[in-house]
Amino acid sequence: MLTTLPLEAFVCREVMTNYWFPDEQWNPNRHLIFTTSVVVTAMTMALLTCDLGAVFELIGATSACALAYILPPLCYIKLSTKSRKTIPAVMCVIFGFTVMGISLFMAMAKMFQSKPTSSSLRKMEQLMGGYRSGR
Repeated sequence: MLTTLPLEAFVCREVMTNYWFPDEQWNPNRHLIFTTSVVVTAMTMALLTCDLGAVFELIGATSACALAYILPPLCYIKLSTKSRKTIPAVMCVIFGFTVMGISLFMAMAKMFQSKPTSSSLRKMEQLMGGYRSGR
């Protein structure tokens, strides 16, 4: 678990660099900005989330739909000539985005409707109480 965040930050940073700056040389300032943004985003999400199940639902709603329904047909459309053969691929992409939207909506609705459990409330109170008392 200790090496998970640096490994994921490496992948995210490389993807961002190759996407936005494909033909430019390595820049230490850009490297620092991308790494800091990935780490701060991950830290913010970790601090704001009490329920790991909600995080898994959001990740599953986005990545599963993208990997199963969106990216393969998009690759097919990109590699093939535009003809009637690409119509099912376009329909599959539309279906994937529809399923992704519904899944995200349901996961977020569940996240906002659910109340924190008593154990998570106790942990938060302990953390805040320790912080207030200077422990």
